[in-house]
Amino acid sequence: MAYNEDSSASGHDEPWIQWFCGLKGHEMFCEVERSYIEDGFNLYGLRACVSNFSDCLDLILDRIGPDDSDDSHLTQSACTLYGLIHARYIITAHGLDAMYNKYAAKEFGTCPLVQCAGQPVLPVGLKDEMGADTVKIYCPKCQCVYHPPPVRSRSSSHHNNTGAAGVDGAAFGTTFPHLFLMTFSNLVPDRLPAASAYVPRVFGFRVHVSARQKANVGPASATSSTKPSDGPGAIPKRLPFTRRSGGSFEMAKEGGSSAVKGEDDTIAKEGAGTSQSNDATNDSTSKSIKELAPSSSQVRVGEDDEGSRKSKSGKRRAGTDGDASSKGNGIGGAEGNNNLSKRRRKAENGNT
Repeated sequence: MAYNEDSSASGHDEPWIQWFCGLKGHEMFCEVERSYIEDGFNLYGLRACVSNFSDCLDLILDRIGPDDSDDSHLTQSACTLYGLIHARYIITAHGLDAMYNKYAAKEFGTCPLVQCAGQPVLPVGLKDEMGADTVKIYCPKCQCVYHPPPVRSRSSSHHNNTGAAGVDGAAFGTTFPHLFLMTFSNLVPDRLPAASAYVPRVFGFRVHVSARQKANVGPASATSSTKPSDGPGAIPKRLPFTRRSGGSFEMAKEGGSSAVKGEDDTIAKEGAGTSQSNDATNDSTSKSIKELAPSSSQVRVGEDDEGSRKSKSGKRRAGTDGDASSKGNGIGGAEGNNNLSKRRRKAENGNT
């Protein structure tokens, strides 16, 4: 807790709670009601957190005078105990009302972000344990947590870090700002729009995201990678190429014939590999066609079978025609015999 020997309580006539809240950097504290501190139920579990609990409580409630508590350790313990009591009090109905008045008067400060335009902030602790971290300020508009501004001492040109920056965050707790905004929902501001975000520019042009990214290659490795192997400071030369009609390359200078020859060998190997793959593809295609196509013997056997079928059908037709003709001849012969018998009968009747 922000207390030092220079801000000793000796020699003052005001109550201890008013003296504590009036210290430099304690502007965020509110005065806890005496009736709340006197209720033992509200102090349950705090006896183990502070040494000389009874003496510290008597000092806070002015049961002992400041002249009787010259011990700085006792005063420091009393400040710690008041901070723990304060964290419980500000989340009650009376405590929220007391903090509402301080919030409306902007006694907690304003948001340091430019886009928030002076939005009032609330004190918050990142931990609920004493000695873990100092108090921070929470902005309900940008919903970010910031360090409170240091308090400038008038007696010195340096910043006095024993102000709000030295107040323990457990004196406000992690619950207070959010419960405060849930209780007074009319105080919740609109969130910052995405268009209000700051855009860095150089000569009026937006800075690309890649310009703010760190390079993966260090300066030493980058320098070594850019150096050519021929010598320090030498610029690598690129030799021109000319294409032949046959598809190979020819160096414009005689010194690069070996490199061109290597490239020709590579191209030839690639061409040979391509031709081999094409031959393998053609062989597999012809093999599949042969397997699907019928053999010549199978074609001949099929033709013989078809011819035998045709000859058998011809014989059957011929036999049918012969039967029909024989039947016709039989019928005609029977009719002729009948005519002859009739003529004979007529001739016999005429003779008689």
